[in-house]
Amino acid sequence: MTALCVVLGILGGILILGLLVLIIRALTIKNKSSGKPFVKQEGRLEEVEKHISQAISIATVSQVDESAVDKAQFEKFADFLQKTYPLVHSRLSKQIIGGALVFFLPGSDPSLEPIAMLAHQDVVPVSAGTEGDWTHPPFSGHNDGEFIWGRGALDMKNHLIAVMEATENLLKKGFAPKRGLYILLGCNEEIVASENSSAKKVAAYLEENGVRLKCVVDEGGGVIPLSYKNIIDKTLVGIGVAEKGYLDVELSVSAKGGHSSAPPAHTALGIISKAICRIEKHPYKAKMPDFIYDMLSIVGRDVKSFPLRLITCNLRLFKPLLTFVMGKIPAAASVVRTCTAVTMCSASAAPNVLPQRASAVLNMRLMPGVSIDDAVTRLKKIIRDERISVKVLKGNPAPPVSSTKTDTFKLAAKLLGDGCSDRTVAPYIVMGATDSRYYTRICDEIYRISPFQTPVSLLLTTHGTNERLPISSIKTAVKFFEEFIEQRTAF
Repeated sequence: MTALCVVLGILGGILILGLLVLIIRALTIKNKSSGKPFVKQEGRLEEVEKHISQAISIATVSQVDESAVDKAQFEKFADFLQKTYPLVHSRLSKQIIGGALVFFLPGSDPSLEPIAMLAHQDVVPVSAGTEGDWTHPPFSGHNDGEFIWGRGALDMKNHLIAVMEATENLLKKGFAPKRGLYILLGCNEEIVASENSSAKKVAAYLEENGVRLKCVVDEGGGVIPLSYKNIIDKTLVGIGVAEKGYLDVELSVSAKGGHSSAPPAHTALGIISKAICRIEKHPYKAKMPDFIYDMLSIVGRDVKSFPLRLITCNLRLFKPLLTFVMGKIPAAASVVRTCTAVTMCSASAAPNVLPQRASAVLNMRLMPGVSIDDAVTRLKKIIRDERISVKVLKGNPAPPVSSTKTDTFKLAAKLLGDGCSDRTVAPYIVMGATDSRYYTRICDEIYRISPFQTPVSLLLTTHGTNERLPISSIKTAVKFFEEFIEQRTAF
């Protein structure tokens, strides 16, 4: 009995000591800070605002059906860039590859790998019938002094123009980089996983010519101010070190068909529906990748709520619990697992006709490490019905995750405010697909960065009605690109 009491006493002491350690960590652990706030570029750049408005007013809409693309708009956009950025066009060589605009400025040291700044010229269409829902016409580029309105204001003519402005500014100052600079402007990024991707063609061209890139910077991430009482009051800056893969899969089944008055036990649509139910009942298991763990650890140190800090500042212990909880919340689940959405379904053309063929389309967003073959094999195991055909329509696997230890990441983080008292910079996974995925064969350091400070409410207008860019974010974004290009091509 005495021995049991001693053992229980020791265990109790260990538990108390362990709890004490957790509490101390929650009370003391913080992100390193200079104690100084981020220096935002105040004021306006009216000439740049004008250029963003002009860029938006040119309706460079990409279409799945390439024959429906208004190529004259892309030609008009190229002419606009040439007139607006004369030094870029006179100092950098220019090629057109698959519709993409490829600019290159050689560095003084050809032994150094060049860097590449990516953007895309195209925008998504405005949904038919919604034009009247816009406060200002979607291709007006209207500037009301607070926002610039229009399709592409956030995705991504703001980014493209900022890169061009930054480069033009540097050239005016006699920019002579040690490392070469590419500016690569795709023309059909919005057509996800397209076989005719202009970025894919550019990447192939560079590879064929023996070019290897030091780093690639594309869209993604974000600068998001968050202020929730007693929880967090910081501007969160995400640098995309990863992005999800993309996969469209069609499920289909054929049947005899006939009159609906004498139906079989299960129609073709019924068979497909059963498969859909099985898929939705078996989502991917949530797993927390290292970069998401790092993101939560960094952001968690700035949480004010003590109960939350107890978890986020001791994440190694609570990782399994937090991963499980995140997997149950749709918005959070997207960063810890491969997601599957049933988006399209078709069967009979008439109410009283049994379908001779039924089909459904699944859209999957693949976590890094999940291949297309893996995803298809898993679907077949879940469906367990040989009558159902599983066909890949199109897809790209997730590209490799880029390191947070590189000089490129550290430079971007520093310029975006890492260490400032009012900002938290952390790695992030981009949910959508970017052109950067095509460059993984010739580059290891790929980062997705959007230096425009934009509230969540405005980010939700991307691809939607009333897409608009806060004017207050422009000057800081142009400054970021200018400093990044100048510094990263210097070493």
